[in-house]
Amino acid sequence: MRVVQFLQVMVLLLLLAYSVLVYLENPVLLRLPLLFAGRELVLPAGLALGLGLLAGALYAALLILPRYLRQRVLRRSDLLRRRDAETRLQATLQAVIDETGLAELDDPAQSQPDAGNPAAEPAAMVAAPDAVPSVQA
Repeated sequence: MRVVQFLQVMVLLLLLAYSVLVYLENPVLLRLPLLFAGRELVLPAGLALGLGLLAGALYAALLILPRYLRQRVLRRSDLLRRRDAETRLQATLQAVIDETGLAELDDPAQSQPDAGNPAAEPAAMVAAPDAVPSVQA
């Protein structure tokens, strides 16, 4: 992958050197020879520079775009994996809660004392609040 990037940078530098050479030969108007039909393109120097900058910006964007897309895909897959793990964890916790709730429903006498029966309440709860428990020695 680094070889391809090196070649891309070298091509860009060669294009820049070619543009500078042509500009030095023709300071006001640039005559860029076209590869076909022996024609040439005549541009003012400012417009040629602007087009060169635009081509360089597009080239840089094409160099950055694959890395950006790869990171975005990785983030999306990590997010999906995280959501899946959270869903499974939530389902597991809900199953554990439901299981303990079912165990309490199966044996209600063990989980809560009968509120309607005062005999089932502990003696400390039945005693008067101002009564002090006596200690016998």
